[in-house]
Amino acid sequence: MSKFNFWLNIILTLIVLALIGWNLADFNQSKAPAMIENSQPNYQTANAVTHVYDPMGKLAYKLITDETHHFSSSKISWFINPVLTTYDTKSIPTWAIRANKAKLTSDNMLYLYGNVQVNSLNPTSDLQQILTENAIVNLITQDVSSNNKVTLIGIGLRSVGMEMRGNMRTHTAELIEDVKTYYEIPNKQPAPEGNH
Repeated sequence: MSKFNFWLNIILTLIVLALIGWNLADFNQSKAPAMIENSQPNYQTANAVTHVYDPMGKLAYKLITDETHHFSSSKISWFINPVLTTYDTKSIPTWAIRANKAKLTSDNMLYLYGNVQVNSLNPTSDLQQILTENAIVNLITQDVSSNNKVTLIGIGLRSVGMEMRGNMRTHTAELIEDVKTYYEIPNKQPAPEGNH
């Protein structure tokens, strides 16, 4: 395990251990899987803000959730209405990821369920937004994938397909199946009279 993975696991575990309180009884999301655990969560909280730092002490992620539930036996955390912000090596925010529900596993895989939105925070990036129902994000490599219908929105284009693979660090995404792309052609302004 790399130092970054080791410290990320320790930091996430310590943060989740510090969270206490809340009940999941009111959540109803038909597309999202239920929190399938044989026991009660070891830790839970409402309205949590979590900061995760890399081994060099720079901000790597910020996670805001309405509810957090951590199960120590399975090393899984569930989040309700999570908003995850990623940061580059200069601590500049790069992406904001939202969903109705998310599951974080011990191998730093974040599974997103329901109304998933991945929004670029860089206005000049060719890829501005990814919309789908379910997605998976590797928090170490920042690979993102979905096997559902996906809409990619970029500068001057909109693509829709049935499967997607991409990487948030490189601001790239590829639709795999049944791809339809729509281009926006900017209107040219007519030349002023007398400048022929």
